[in-house]
Amino acid sequence: MSLFWEPRWVRKRIVHEGMEIVTCQDEVNKLYLCPLCIDIDKVCPEGRATNFISEDMVTFFTISDLVNHMRTHGSPRYEKRISVSKGRE
Repeated sequence: MSLFWEPRWVRKRIVHEGMEIVTCQDEVNKLYLCPLCIDIDKVCPEGRATNFISEDMVTFFTISDLVNHMRTHGSPRYEKRISVSKGRE
């Protein structure tokens, strides 16, 4: 028994809400990778499975979560900030 995650990445083409996304999916845990955060050609080359692991991998359990994450790549960072002002005392 292993205490380490040993993924088996394969390339998947997914159509979700009219968008076609080409990404990697782990056949063991069914996790999806963000194709904008990492080079999927290195993780899951076309036609073969790999067990590549990196510390900076961004993974998601659902396609909806992946799509929502990918949408944040297009928005400027300052729009996502929460402004906090000092209240009156």
